[in-house]
Amino acid sequence: MFGYVRPHYPELRVRELELYRAAYCGLCDTIGRRFGLLPRGVLAYDFVFLTLLLTDGSIAPKTAMKRCPLSFKRRRCLDCGATSDYAAALGVILAYHKLRDDIADEKFAKRTAARLYALTLRRAYTRAATEYPAFDDAARTCLSELSRIETDASQPLDALADCFARLLTAAVPESTEPSRKRIFETLLYHVGRFVYIIDARDDVASDTANHRPNAITARQSRIDDARLGATLTNSLNIAGSALELLPETEYSGILRNILYLGLPAVQSAVFDGTFDKTPRLGKRERLR
Repeated sequence: MFGYVRPHYPELRVRELELYRAAYCGLCDTIGRRFGLLPRGVLAYDFVFLTLLLTDGSIAPKTAMKRCPLSFKRRRCLDCGATSDYAAALGVILAYHKLRDDIADEKFAKRTAARLYALTLRRAYTRAATEYPAFDDAARTCLSELSRIETDASQPLDALADCFARLLTAAVPESTEPSRKRIFETLLYHVGRFVYIIDARDDVASDTANHRPNAITARQSRIDDARLGATLTNSLNIAGSALELLPETEYSGILRNILYLGLPAVQSAVFDGTFDKTPRLGKRERLR
């Protein structure tokens, strides 16, 4: 379910692209600093979006050059302070629970790989869950409910998407000012709803080939791409409306690009079968 909440790079201004790259590398650096080298593998576009969304816009971006342990090159890293720490911990928690689902659902090879990575991530997960027990409880509850109703074809697709969407609303810190908290929750609810549905649509071919249950194929007689497109567009419109209620920040242009251009581009690519979870930014660089 990770990797869909990304910008549309051709429409980012040069400064925005550099800032986004710095945010991506900065979050990777935060994960490594707080949880170790191997947990850096949980890094995904989605948590960069969360970092930029929740960061206090009144604080000017701070960047520093740091050496990447994978490429050994120096990269500009954006430090969003406590927000980066928070997003890193939530990323570890969600990744760990996703691995537990893979252990239950996948075939032998992928199940074994998921079990091994879950073991390496266990210590980082325990630390993150101890720091943010409310989000860990929400993740456990929502994913458990989702697993229970996913195979029940009598449940509408919207009920399944609601489980994952409610999980993302739990990512809003409790300390957030009430009016802003409602905006964040609305925005993240509809982004989460989009992510669940587009992930299910993206997995239709592989789930069918591997005889795995899929939220869409189980309801094929009632769902087609036209109806999926309409409900996805509706969620993006609501998320965009919520974003416009927030004050302008250094990151507003990137956030608008993601919601107005990036996610619609992902939707089109998934529908026509050309979506790639690891697109190249250029000849020499790639973001996961």
